[in-house]
Amino acid sequence: MRSINLPELRAKFSGTRFFELIQHHLRRQSQQKRIEGLQGTIELLPEVARGVVEGFIDRWNALTYDQGFWQRDTSEVFDDIIADARTALRPFDLETDDEAAVNLFNIVVMNYAYSAYDQPKMREFIGISGSSFPWPSALGLLYPIAAIVHIGTDTSAGAVIVLGYGIANLGYLLLVASVFGGTFKILGLNHRWQVFGAAIAALLLGSLLSNLGS
Repeated sequence: MRSINLPELRAKFSGTRFFELIQHHLRRQSQQKRIEGLQGTIELLPEVARGVVEGFIDRWNALTYDQGFWQRDTSEVFDDIIADARTALRPFDLETDDEAAVNLFNIVVMNYAYSAYDQPKMREFIGISGSSFPWPSALGLLYPIAAIVHIGTDTSAGAVIVLGYGIANLGYLLLVASVFGGTFKILGLNHRWQVFGAAIAALLLGSLLSNLGS
């Protein structure tokens, strides 16, 4: 089994707010699957350490009433929970067990999602919108669409060039989004690194198509 790389995992969380991780869990699985996931993750802990789970959850549940907690960068919350997990695991000589620490982090996250599932006021408090449609990024798509319409109707460019021009403009849009927003949810890009990677890919593909069509 591949060992856990904590810096790599932390980097994936960087640039997102913690409530977005809870929102992701709420949208990706049913409550029943979430319960099964919680139980399964607890069973992944060394048997001697499973008794700490209830107290560990209760300690982190105390922060649910702090609205600022949910707005923190996920990587920072990850650091704090991992540090607390190591403290909880120390009596069992497991403070260096990265897998156990990450499992405790996942248990806390899944428990938050479990609690928020049927509590609309909690979801509203932590920042999860009742509407999941990403209007800002959807409206942003009007920019590359307008570019396609412009070059397609006002010039004699061929279809490949028009398509390349539109994709390149999408790349510019994503590049701006990666700097100022960090997400582009209409395309399922929820992390800054995803938006930046998609921007580079769109710019390269757009340039390639434009050159092929010329």
